[in-house]
Amino acid sequence: MKKLLFAVLVFALLLSLTACGTEPPVQSGLPEPVTDGTPAPTAEATAEPTPSPTPLPYTNPLSGEPMEEDISGQRPFAIMINNIQQALPQCGVSQAEIVYEIPAEGGVTRMMAIFTDISDIERIGSLRSIRPYYADVGLSYDAIVIHAGGSEESYTEMSGYDVDHLDGVLGTYVEGAFYRDPDRMQYGLEHSLFSIGAKLIEAAEDQGFSLTHEAGAYDYGLTFSDTAAEQCTDEALYASIGFNSFKTTDFEYNEDDGLYYAFEYGSEYMDDEYGVQMSFKNLLFLETDVSVIDDVGRLRVRTTGTGEGWFVCGGKCVEITWEREMNTDAFRYYLKDGTPLELGVGSTYIGVRPGYGSSVTFDKEAQ
Repeated sequence: MKKLLFAVLVFALLLSLTACGTEPPVQSGLPEPVTDGTPAPTAEATAEPTPSPTPLPYTNPLSGEPMEEDISGQRPFAIMINNIQQALPQCGVSQAEIVYEIPAEGGVTRMMAIFTDISDIERIGSLRSIRPYYADVGLSYDAIVIHAGGSEESYTEMSGYDVDHLDGVLGTYVEGAFYRDPDRMQYGLEHSLFSIGAKLIEAAEDQGFSLTHEAGAYDYGLTFSDTAAEQCTDEALYASIGFNSFKTTDFEYNEDDGLYYAFEYGSEYMDDEYGVQMSFKNLLFLETDVSVIDDVGRLRVRTTGTGEGWFVCGGKCVEITWEREMNTDAFRYYLKDGTPLELGVGSTYIGVRPGYGSSVTFDKEAQ
């Protein structure tokens, strides 16, 4: 009996130990995920952001365009350009920041192209003689003036204001500064004078002209903005300035690049050296007093005081005023309410016309 009781106790003890060594499965309370056999997506690597280009630290004082170096103290070159039809096409003018067109005797116009840098231009011209009012324009930029002869009054003007100038007709300079193009001579000797940019710089230094402004950065009276067209009030997809019944210059706006492309004498206004049509970000049409001063028909063009005008940019236009107190001052431009005008960033055409017998229109159908 004792043996039977001992066996029962051992059996009960073994059952107890077996139960203690077995853990029931833990229930999470959440359903098991259902899969369709598609591999789980893996996290994609985050693309590194493209760094923004570092803005250039300086701006061109005559165009507002960004630059790598500071040229605010560098004197520009103001070059007289022949614009009679027989002398076309011109060369090198597309590299100018500013191009002036002003009447001369005989109903024609001449250009004065203002360059901050001519060092890489292999062919500039054809060059033409200067008049006092062109000398005044060059003076407003403290520029080194380049010309091919001139009227007696223009020499008096340049002497009186101590204008640094190189004369391709009467001067003697380093070899190659001025030369005659044989192909152009068939149209007349006066249409054949050209120059090389680097040689003009060399000639200016040879004459002892400073290539920098005396007082450092020069105040050209110009400010620039990417939103300049917002100052304008009326549409101007086309613009035309008529200097007289004989000479007009027309512009057509290209919405793709925001530039006005120029036409004269019924054709595209071209730069033969670079093979491009002349185009501008800004157009300024300025009105002033023009009078005949001699029996040859030479003109006096007022370049000081105040006057009316138009500013054209971004397919739009607005009336403006201009002022210049003295011959040594820069031209300044204002909206009609007196707010200083901002130009668009880029090159500028400035047409100066008489207050009578001339015209400005923005209606192509009226031409």
